Amino acid sequence: MTLKTRMIISFMMAVLFISAPVWAEESKIHFHGYGELHYNGQNGAVDKVDFHRMVWGLSYQYNDRISVHSEVDFEHAAQEMELEYAHVDFNISPLLNVRAGAMLMPVGHLNEFHEPPLFYSVERAKVQSTVIPTTWQEAGIGLFGASDAGLKYRLYFVSGLNAKGFESGKGIREGRSKMSAGHSSVNDKTLYNSGDDFAVVARVEYAGIPGVNVGFSGYSGGADQGVDANNGVDVTIVEGDLRYRWKGLDITAVYAQVDIGDAQKLSAKKVGEKITGFYGEVGYDLLSYRGGKEKLVTFVRVEEVNTHAAVPTGVTADPKNDLTIKAFGLAFYPISDVAFKVDWQTEEDGTGADKEFVNAGVAYMF
Repeated sequence: MTLKTRMIISFMMAVLFISAPVWAEESKIHFHGYGELHYNGQNGAVDKVDFHRMVWGLSYQYNDRISVHSEVDFEHAAQEMELEYAHVDFNISPLLNVRAGAMLMPVGHLNEFHEPPLFYSVERAKVQSTVIPTTWQEAGIGLFGASDAGLKYRLYFVSGLNAKGFESGKGIREGRSKMSAGHSSVNDKTLYNSGDDFAVVARVEYAGIPGVNVGFSGYSGGADQGVDANNGVDVTIVEGDLRYRWKGLDITAVYAQVDIGDAQKLSAKKVGEKITGFYGEVGYDLLSYRGGKEKLVTFVRVEEVNTHAAVPTGVTADPKNDLTIKAFGLAFYPISDVAFKVDWQTEEDGTGADKEFVNAGVAYMF
């Protein structure tokens, strides 16, 4: 029996053991999760089938004020295991509450709420994986709250990124330490000292107008993690998103920008000093006229992603990192928490080279 198999079995047994004495206390314990199976076909490449993720989560309500929330992600048919989040919430009032532990970063509208039935395409938009490194979690402490007028906020002080993992084509994605002192990242480079640099991250959302959600996110923090050669490297992220829903119509627009300070110290890795991404998506439920639970959503999305929007002295911008992605697809929802998806995508870079993808998948959440 492999180590990974033993870990999975141990986790399952622990869940059953811990939850058994209180399972009957429905008001205190809550079990939830989600998963997705993908088929990915690409011209000129081998087609792939991947049970991308299966996630199990547990929440426990100690009393009216204190609760704990956690998720563990089993990826690629349970070949990899990752801590999604694990934090304690202390509720003081609707406007002022405290959160501490391993937390999902409130950057963009998808990173915190990324369950696959919540988006229409099989894969997440590239802006949400390359510019914003979804799924992104850090250790920290912070405040959150909401008003009756539809205003919500999160403000956290968290562990910083690690510039050692930054890459030309993937941006800051591989700089996530995942809260492990020995997390093995790109090319088996071990990311240590994830506690040497810290960051502040915040998000404000407004949903006081029916059908309209507007959000703004910001992040700023050091990323050298005590490495003298990278001393002074820092990361700033700004993001804005808008979603409008009316009857069967669903319109989303997202813009995100990453600025890496002192990026010239990473010139050997050809990391850009500015990374930008934008997408607009329009979806329409073809069954909305029926007023039932079933939905059949057709959608179109256009993205622009450039990890070399600006480069430091000594680095030449690579047009292969300037991408335009177009997607068209269908998502069928027999119920709101289950989706069957299919889509077609094209990806063209700044050299004119293009790729074509056909994707299909099934997704669920509970």
